[in-house]
Amino acid sequence: MTYIDFYFNVENKFNKIHEIIEREIVRKRKIFIHVDDLNSAKALSDFLYTASLASFLPHSVGHYEEMTPIHIDWDHKFVSDDFMINLKSEILPSFSRYLRLIEIVSQNEEDKKTARDRLKFYRDRGYEIQLIDAKKEM
Repeated sequence: MTYIDFYFNVENKFNKIHEIIEREIVRKRKIFIHVDDLNSAKALSDFLYTASLASFLPHSVGHYEEMTPIHIDWDHKFVSDDFMINLKSEILPSFSRYLRLIEIVSQNEEDKKTARDRLKFYRDRGYEIQLIDAKKEM
């Protein structure tokens, strides 16, 4: 069964992704980050390269590399079932193959609306969901 975490009230999605990845990469997770398109993937990749001087988060964009623990893609060509971060407003049809799914919801009203729809979809199907208020985590 897929365990789902919804981080809401997130001020900066890229910062939250960086925080989650730093925590999970130590656990030897294979992480798939599902983005809207190539431009979104490049923007996230650039951020991961520059976000921290103290750590490097090895990742690939658009093509799967076995030795790279983080894969950013918009087409879902990734072959893993470990850990997924969804940045799209849609639900990936194969989301249930992952052990853990992370949904990150900003403070933007449209983002909140589409996230509520995804939350309802997951709840209606009986998935275990943890709601995490990013403002209270600080």
